[in-house]
Amino acid sequence: MSDGRWFDGWSPWPELAGLAAAGRSLLPNVPVTPGALVRMVTEQLVGRRLTAKVDDREVGLTLAELDYPADSLRLATGRVGDVRIVAEDVDWPEPEGGSIPLRRVTVLAEDVRLRSLPTPAAKPARVELQIAVSAEVLRERVAKARPGIVAAPAANGLLRIHWAKRPLWGHLTLRPEVADDAVVLVPQTLHIGQRRLRPPRRFRPIVLPLPELPPGIRLTKVEPRHDELVLHTVAEEWPERLSRIPLPDLLSWLTTAAVTLTLPKLGARS
Repeated sequence: MSDGRWFDGWSPWPELAGLAAAGRSLLPNVPVTPGALVRMVTEQLVGRRLTAKVDDREVGLTLAELDYPADSLRLATGRVGDVRIVAEDVDWPEPEGGSIPLRRVTVLAEDVRLRSLPTPAAKPARVELQIAVSAEVLRERVAKARPGIVAAPAANGLLRIHWAKRPLWGHLTLRPEVADDAVVLVPQTLHIGQRRLRPPRRFRPIVLPLPELPPGIRLTKVEPRHDELVLHTVAEEWPERLSRIPLPDLLSWLTTAAVTLTLPKLGARS
């Protein structure tokens, strides 16, 4: 089947035109075309501090970027392309109470297309997330698992640790590996002055339990950078869940967010 017949002759334009009309009833001076409508909502949201509901708790975030090639022509032909969303300064709640500050959460929905059946909806081919935490958060987590140890990102995707009481004694580099429910820091090289040694056997791997991730999120890689730690994840269940959200519900969600600066829950229909 050619790209032009991806929907077997169905065009989402009538539904999208109806969505634009619905948006005009919620926001004053809303543009006429669906593409312009989505761009207008984006301008309302980017750079703003928003709140979102996660279970019964509020999560604060700043929407830093919402990038997509969703012009009206693409919307009319049913091919949106890649959508990139970046949220910064995210206060993510923890199960035992309190929250963990996330420096940045990046969501990439690849090859988003509009489909007609059973209802007009958006379906991404794949959804990836990158979760960045600062070096300060990393130090706190390692110190909690191993009191007296100071950790920091190093070069070449490694971490380095040293004793808080004896920082001049040298340091140990570790390679982060992903386990089922934790990040395991495996000792690599012991640095004492100019000498590079194999770590003694008594230096056991450091196991850092993972924070509770949303359902369907799988950690695939841990990447230390200069001043932060980035967790790479794949949202295995999200493409199917997102494809069950009808387009009218999605527009209602966007317009509610633009008017109230609150991100409502976006339910999926079975």
